[in-house]
Amino acid sequence: MRFVSFVLGLIVAGTVLIYPRFIAADMKSVPHFWLVLLLLGMSFCFVYGVGFRLRNPFLKLLFSPLVAWPLVLVSGYVLLANGPLNPF
Repeated sequence: MRFVSFVLGLIVAGTVLIYPRFIAADMKSVPHFWLVLLLLGMSFCFVYGVGFRLRNPFLKLLFSPLVAWPLVLVSGYVLLANGPLNPF
């Protein structure tokens, strides 16, 4: 699961950095709430994916795939559904 989390984080980072118009056509129409959730999920995927071990039970849950993957999937779906390249 760590490898999948790391690859998911890389996919999100690569997409946002290489082709930002995938999210919004211009900087004025960026849905900031969903973009922040997407980037948080990406960060949580990286933390879990590189194997960082947390001792605090709350942080261990926060940086787990149980939180990271739904954040990435839901926010990614909303951004794609409302973006300029709407495939849905």
